[in-house]
Amino acid sequence: MEDEAMWKAMGGVFTCMGGLLFASSLLLTKNAKKVTKRSRPKGMAANASKREGEAYSLKLAALWIAAVVVVIATQAYEWWGPTGYMLIGLFCAVPYVVVPYAFPSEEEAKIPWRERYITKANVWIAIFSFIGNYWYTHYFYRVLKARYTFEAFRLNDVPLCLYLMTHAYFMFYHALSNFVIRWIRDTYAANGFRHFFEWSVIASMSYTTAFGEALTICAFPYYSFEDRNQAYVLGSAFYGIYFLVSYPMFFQVDENAKKAIKSSHYSIQDTIVSALAASMAVLCLLDFVRLSMGVELFAAY
Repeated sequence: MEDEAMWKAMGGVFTCMGGLLFASSLLLTKNAKKVTKRSRPKGMAANASKREGEAYSLKLAALWIAAVVVVIATQAYEWWGPTGYMLIGLFCAVPYVVVPYAFPSEEEAKIPWRERYITKANVWIAIFSFIGNYWYTHYFYRVLKARYTFEAFRLNDVPLCLYLMTHAYFMFYHALSNFVIRWIRDTYAANGFRHFFEWSVIASMSYTTAFGEALTICAFPYYSFEDRNQAYVLGSAFYGIYFLVSYPMFFQVDENAKKAIKSSHYSIQDTIVSALAASMAVLCLLDFVRLSMGVELFAAY
């Protein structure tokens, strides 16, 4: 009965989101100026370095997704211990900081590594995912009574392997969200209706991302909640706060850079400041939710 109630609640949430997106899409106006295939496909970045970095982020996701599927299907986590968890975390994260530099395109190779989009993307996501694990996880421990019960090396009571895996997850999620936001801007004329539609899509993507991750991890027995149904319905909204902030802020990195591949809008310093600002905004929003629910953060667990 609890599962049935949860699926009814989720059905209602997604029906409302779908209805909002459909209704708001009817008010949109097509762009008069079309993006031609000669310049770039619709939704793809104008800056070639950013385009290549996003492509790597999507392609490398196939590796870690396959690895996670195999691990869950075979239940390999039952025997490998803390070292095994660290190895799977490294397998997921390391390709993002190795492969793009080992196999750059001819044009990308001409750009100093500090100026490449993939460097900035890695730095931004590394900061955001670290703060998310180090700080935000404790809001899940408190508000949703979540627990990681597997044996692992930990930092601030959060398994270290999750810091690594989150980097891979977030590189993938944010490359996808970049494409969606850009596709909307390429397709529809800029006005109040488009802004409303864009933010509705961002909010829907945020909730869907959070729910999708919660649903896929349910097969892993060592991540538990006091109330799993509440974790799906309300927890997805709680987790979705991360992306409600991060998707539009991450999108801005080098988005306004000129088409010439050597041009760069964001410096490493700009990237760090942006990631820290997004992280602080999420922390405040999570704490506002905690306060509204009357949950004590620092009392003994």
